[in-house]
Amino acid sequence: MPLNQEDVKKLGCALAGGIVGAALLKNHYDEGKKSQAEKDDPEGVEWLCDLIGALLDDWEPGYYEREDRYTEHLFRYLKRELRKELEEGEPSVTLELRTSTLFGIPDILINDRLVLELKVDPNKAERDRLIGQCCGYSREWVTWAIVIDMPDDCVQHLEEILEAKSLNYIHVIPFNCDEDEEDDEE
Repeated sequence: MPLNQEDVKKLGCALAGGIVGAALLKNHYDEGKKSQAEKDDPEGVEWLCDLIGALLDDWEPGYYEREDRYTEHLFRYLKRELRKELEEGEPSVTLELRTSTLFGIPDILINDRLVLELKVDPNKAERDRLIGQCCGYSREWVTWAIVIDMPDDCVQHLEEILEAKSLNYIHVIPFNCDEDEEDDEE
């Protein structure tokens, strides 16, 4: 049975409505995945994430025996660089090191908007714990997992787990201290 022009229009409207409906539904679910901080202050969170992301691009972790030392080094680095980076009139940025919250004790809490949870060469149990910690923090804050000296295949596996569990809004940021040493030898 041939379609007339009116039938084609109706089909087009139905398909377009389905596409728009799917987009609205996806947006609804994406909105549901946002942290409370993103819902409360989307522009402020975006500004903060851009700022901290740029600083992390330049951070060189060095080598320490314990995870706490890496966390303290990152905390001091961010504090120092933020003093240099922020211009007059820009909002201030507060950093808290291992502060107790209703959601646990994140390694670094920035402006009550962004959590950095740090792990050094985590074994499977520590990676599982990292996922649980980040999942809990991500309800309230944007959450980034900073992993140091974690093999690339383990980083990829961690990202795949987060994706499979629809937790891909938790960003994994890898650093490799050994890579810097290898570059120096070349």
